[in-house]
Formats: sequence, structure tokens, C-alpha cells
Amino acid sequence: MNARTPHRLLRLDIDPVIQRAEHLAEQVRRELPGHGGIIRAAQGIAQAAHEAKRVARALRRPWGLHRLPAAFAAVALLLFATWIYWNFFYVATLRIALPSEDARQLHERLAHGGRVRFEKTLTEGSRESLQVLLNNQVDLAFIQGGIPVPDDLPRRQNPSSELVLYFVRQGVSHPKDIRRMLTSAPGQGSHSVAQVFAHIWDIDGQVQFVHDWRPFNADPAYQIPADIDAVFVIKDIAEDKTLAAAERLAAAGFRLTLPNIGAHAVALDYLRPAELPAGYLSQQPPVPDQAVATYSVATYLVAHRGLTPRLLAAAAHLLDTDANTLSERGYEPTLEDAAAVLQGLEAFLSVLVYIGVAFLALLGLEITTYRRRFHELNTLISLLSMHQSDKDVLGLTCNETRRENLLYLTTCSDLLGLISVIGGYYSQENSSLLYSSLLDVIYERSDRMKLNIQTKILHASIVMAPPAAGPAAPEPPAAEQGP
Repeated sequence: MNARTPHRLLRLDIDPVIQRAEHLAEQVRRELPGHGGIIRAAQGIAQAAHEAKRVARALRRPWGLHRLPAAFAAVALLLFATWIYWNFFYVATLRIALPSEDARQLHERLAHGGRVRFEKTLTEGSRESLQVLLNNQVDLAFIQGGIPVPDDLPRRQNPSSELVLYFVRQGVSHPKDIRRMLTSAPGQGSHSVAQVFAHIWDIDGQVQFVHDWRPFNADPAYQIPADIDAVFVIKDIAEDKTLAAAERLAAAGFRLTLPNIGAHAVALDYLRPAELPAGYLSQQPPVPDQAVATYSVATYLVAHRGLTPRLLAAAAHLLDTDANTLSERGYEPTLEDAAAVLQGLEAFLSVLVYIGVAFLALLGLEITTYRRRFHELNTLISLLSMHQSDKDVLGLTCNETRRENLLYLTTCSDLLGLISVIGGYYSQENSSLLYSSLLDVIYERSDRMKLNIQTKILHASIVMAPPAAGPAAPEPPAAEQGP
């Protein structure tokens, strides 16, 4: 044999088995016409061979109950691998809208997203951020309080609030004296809140807003026009540009003061009273020069409606303020760490166990469809066992009976061999039957019965000795004669 010839697995063909079963059935009808039991058994084995061929054809179809366990196992393992990838390896990308100014904390934390990567979209302010969120252009948006947000949008408040910075020019003692107020971009967070304050002060009909805060904040050479009476902005005072702008405002003759709206602040849930101590914004010269009351404005991280719970949790961590330091947690494993690891391992193993149990259940459901066919083969073995039980050849002196019994036993042995072959053909076409004990029962019973029959056939070669002759009977004594 050529070494390059590919090795082919030896497979059993059912057609010769069918031909052999039909030939034996015909032979039994012809040579043993008076034995109806073995004739019916031979015909049943031929029908079982035809049924095995039909079942084999059905197994080659791309659908059917026999493919359900394998399909389930494949799908379950695929989903399990997907779950592992999703929970342990997948790095999601979230689009987040942030104002180009302020939100310094979020800008810094976006670079350390862990298993979530953030893609920034810079906007003019909170109103524009909300608009791109509602248009599905981003997944998250940083929104300042005072901008109406739909109630069904998930949100989390930022622990770090922004502050209202309200500067008035020297000589302005009351909001009624304000004619022109400098603020941020039109319609954005600072401008929106400034309009609310102007309405409470009842000056919204007289005040004119000048939206020049951004050029003033960006360009140190920018000079505030002389007709500006006040500056109203909401800013993150952690920004260096904001502190520099406060110093320039103080140098230009503006003083930080309380934007007092009295009890109206209670109705605005995004406002909280706050106080700036002397020199909080600048130490030299001190800005403010004495403690000034103001308001803090809440800010929110707002999410899109369709964001998954996992991504919502990852986004919420952007606002965490607890530092994961050695002094707080330590570096040694704790009982909680061990419990978390064990819980994760338990969940992992449970999923595998459930997949295995479900696979075995489906496998058992498939095997039950073959139970009737195996019972039929088992019944045929029982019939052959019953019919051959009285066909002994040992001690028979009648040659015709001896020949007929030998033919009977040989035929039963051949029929038992066909039953074993049919069972093997079933397991060849559907390997899942190897897990069933029914197939083992067929093999074991057939082999034992064939061994018993072969033993009977061997008995035909044993020559029985004729019975030994017994001792001669004594003759009766002669009658005595008289003298």
C-alpha cells in the first residue's frame, strides 16, 4: 500500500445486511417450512434491517431531533465564549459629550476608563450636549443644572459642583442697576441660569446679555467694554483659566458678590448655598477680599435611554471620588476578595454544569426515539432464544431430526449475528447511541446466545456409546420327576 494513500475509515454498508437478511428469511421458508416461529423472526430481522436504512437516511438530513443535542452544545458553548469575552475581554467604546471648558475632573478621568474606552465630543455647553444626546450622536452627556432634561433619561449627579460667579462693577449695588451683563455662549448653561436669575430679579425686560465670556477667558488681552455692568457665569473653579479670569475681573474694577434670590433658591433643585472664603480665587490680591456667599450648581452625567446596565455602571464610575490607595485598602488579599473570586468561580462552573446537564437531557430525549427499535431487536433475540431452546442434537439417533436441528441452530446463529450488525449500524450512523446501555444489552445477549448455540452444534460431533448389555437372567430350575 502506498504510504501517501489517505487512510479511510471502514464503514458498514447496510445494503449487504439487508440482502443477507432477506436471503435467510427465504432460506428458512424453503428449508424449515414447518417452523413458523423462526420464519417470523427471520422476516422481522429483514424488516429491522430496512428500518435501519430508513433511519440512516433520515439522520443525513440537516434537521431533525438527532441534531438537537449537538446544535445545543455548539450554541451554548458559543454563547458561553461570548459571555466570557463580553465580561472579561471586551472593551466598549462610549461617546460622551463634554463642554470644551469646565468639567476638568471628567476630562482627566476619561483617559483611565479601564474596560471602557471613551470618545469625547466637545460642545459649546450643556444645551448643545443635551441636543446631541437626544439625537443619538453620543451615549453620555455632561449637563449642568438648569437645563431641562427628560425625566426618562438615566443620570447621576456629579459630586463636584460648579459655582455661580457673579461679579458687579463698582457702583452697582442692586440688580436693578444692571443694563448689560456678560455671560457665556447663548442658550448654554451659564446663560440659561442667568436668565432665571434675571427673571427672579425682575430685570429680564431691561438686561442685555453679552456672550463674550469665552473670548475674555481665552485671551488675556481682551478688555471688557466699559458698559458691562455685571458678569454672570457658572464655572468649575479648578480650571486655571477661570482663576486667572477672576483676577482680571477684580483688576478691572469688578467685585464678587452674592447673587441673592432669597427663598426662590428652594424651588431650584440644582442650587445649593455655598460660601467662598476670602482669597479663595486669588491670594494676591485677595479675590474675594472677604467671605462671599454664593450658590453651587449641580451637574449631571446623563445617559442615553438604550445604554446597557453594564455600560451604565462603567460610566457611573467616572464620578467616583474614593481613591483606591494602599492606605485605605492595603495590598494583602482580604476575605471579601476571596469571596468575590469564589463567587465568580462558582458562577463559571455553574454555567458549565448547566450546559452539560441540558446536553445530557437532550441526548436522553434523542435516545428515547431509538428505544422502540432496540426493544424490537431485543424481542427478536428473546424469540430466537425461546425457539432454539429445545433444538438439542446431543443423543439424537434420528438423522433427519439431527440434520433439521443443526440447520435450525445454524440459522439462529446467523440471525443473531445480523441483529448485532444492525445494532452496530445504528451506533455508526448516530454516535450518541454509544452512551446508551441498550446497545450493550443487544451485543451481550447476542454473543451469549450465539455461544450457547455453537456449543449445541459442537455436541453433534460427540458420538454416544450404545447402552451396555445387562447380566443374563437365571434359568428356572427343572421340575423334579418322581421315581
